[in-house]
Amino acid sequence: KPRPRPKAKKPRAPRPPAEPEIPVVDKAPDARTVLVVGDFMAAGLAEGLDTAFAENAGVRIVVRSNGSSGFVRDDFYNWPEQIKSLIETEKPAAVIVMLGSNDRQSMKVGDVREQPRSENWTKEYERRTDALGKAIAAAKVPFLWVGMPAFRVPKMTSDMLAFNDIYHQAAESHGGEFVDIWDGFVDENGAFVTSGPNINGQPVRLRADDGINISKAGKRKLAFYTEKPLLKILGLTAPGSMITPSAPAGAPVETPAPAAPPIV
Repeated sequence: KPRPRPKAKKPRAPRPPAEPEIPVVDKAPDARTVLVVGDFMAAGLAEGLDTAFAENAGVRIVVRSNGSSGFVRDDFYNWPEQIKSLIETEKPAAVIVMLGSNDRQSMKVGDVREQPRSENWTKEYERRTDALGKAIAAAKVPFLWVGMPAFRVPKMTSDMLAFNDIYHQAAESHGGEFVDIWDGFVDENGAFVTSGPNINGQPVRLRADDGINISKAGKRKLAFYTEKPLLKILGLTAPGSMITPSAPAGAPVETPAPAAPPIV
């Protein structure tokens, strides 16, 4: 009886090269704090910023997110109220807000349950976002407000576009800066993408299978969009560069003017 032939093993697909580990430096005792607040998207953004500033001893990223929070369920977590004590406790040099992915739900306005994006719902939503901008501005801390990305469900994506307009308004009217990340998570036709270029232009997976959550590369990409305006607030040129002791908090570092030529 002939022996059954052993099955030929399938050749293994080569493993992608591991990303080089970024050395994490200990933060200096006087490192300036960047406070990141918001929902689960904010937690992902903070993770990306941690990586971006891993080698900078002068900047510490502190995340105070609440994954299920938003503006709609202020009975669950009230951001305009909470932000005051968070700023008092952390004494940040800058605040970054990323919030709103949980807000596609009805909201109690007075005694009425208003449907998402109805006229009364929108008015109340604008009032609540404005209250957060006002509270941060009252604490005299520079802030960035990061917009929402697209999501797999088209209705969710169109809602996020409408929300982003509201956040933009809330940020700008209180002296903050709105950070638009939209183009980083859609294709050239403006449609949601699961995979796309990372911060180095390499194709990577940016989103999880659920079309909502963000991958590690996606989190780093979120951070990439906020780096430039954040560096400007902190008076730095690159995430790894140290703060010059002469630069006051929140002021950009100015290059010294060239010396006047001697009078002959």
